[in-house]
Order: sequence, then structure tokens, then C-alpha cells
Amino acid sequence: MSLSTVTATSGDGSAPAETARMDRAKPARHTPALWVPRVDALAEFGLMISRHLTQCRRYGGHLAVLWLEAAPLAREGQSWPHDAQDALMLAVGRRLRSRVRGTDMVLQVGESSFAVMLLDAGTPEANLVQQRLMQVLNGPYNVDEHTMHVGLSMGAAAFPEGGVRGADLAESARADLRRRQG
Repeated sequence: MSLSTVTATSGDGSAPAETARMDRAKPARHTPALWVPRVDALAEFGLMISRHLTQCRRYGGHLAVLWLEAAPLAREGQSWPHDAQDALMLAVGRRLRSRVRGTDMVLQVGESSFAVMLLDAGTPEANLVQQRLMQVLNGPYNVDEHTMHVGLSMGAAAFPEGGVRGADLAESARADLRRRQG
């Protein structure tokens, strides 16, 4: 913030009568809310990433998919209204979107799952991102008047080992998630 000094003189132009500082406030910076698109099924996610997979096949690129499942955690006997659960998933999606690169695609799939397409990333990079996301996404979320916690599970798959079609790649990431849970 810059400060400017204003010197007021007496009516005849002689000695300063008063010195005042005026703060110039910076204009408020508008930061749009992070928006995470939502699809209803895994097949829709597969269709959305098919163009990227075609480029990977054509140019020998890398692509990885992370699959996240989030569930609200409640203490014994405690339950959250459906609206609060929806708001929690919105908060999880926004936090997730803010923690990956701008070039990565984040989608909410169904009620409580998220898919992240990591461009130019293979299995080692996906594992690093997965570890980092587990740390930053687990924790408290302020939703309405409540502080809610989320239980998070995550799996990963990379092209071409995990599949050559979008739905196959997402299914491989889901299978990795199940394997890690069991």
C-alpha cells in the first residue's frame, strides 16, 4: 500500500498548517470461486479425456488419472443433513482444484467421487501428487455453521499401463483405490 503526504498551507502560502497522510487503498482483487464441473458417470469422464488420450497415443505423451472418493465423517450418533454433505463435496472439490496445476482437469463424478487428469504425468508423478493431496485434503472443512471432516480414499492409474481409453483408465484408478483400501 502506498502512502502519500499532503501538506496544507495557511491561506497566505506560508508555513504548513497541517500534514496528513492519506492511504490509497488498492482495489479489491476479484478471485473467482473455483468451479469443479460434475458428470454423472465414469463413462462421461472417459469421453471428456478422449482427446487428451489421442494426443498421448499420437505423440507418445504421458497422462495419469487420480480417482478420489470422499465421505463425510461423523461421530457416533451424529449425522449431517444432505445439504451439508453437498456443501462439503463442493468444498472438497474447490480445495482439490486449488491444489493441482491449472492444466490438470478436475471433475466431480457422481455424489462423492472426483477424477483428476494429470497431463504430462506418469506413475511416479501421480504417486507424488497423490501423497501431497492426501495431506492437504484430509482435515476440517467449514461448511455453513459446521466443522466437518472428510474420509478420503485415492487411487491412481497411468496411460498406457492402466488403459488406453478414458473409462478404462478411470476404472484402473478405481481398482487401485479398492486395492489400497483392502
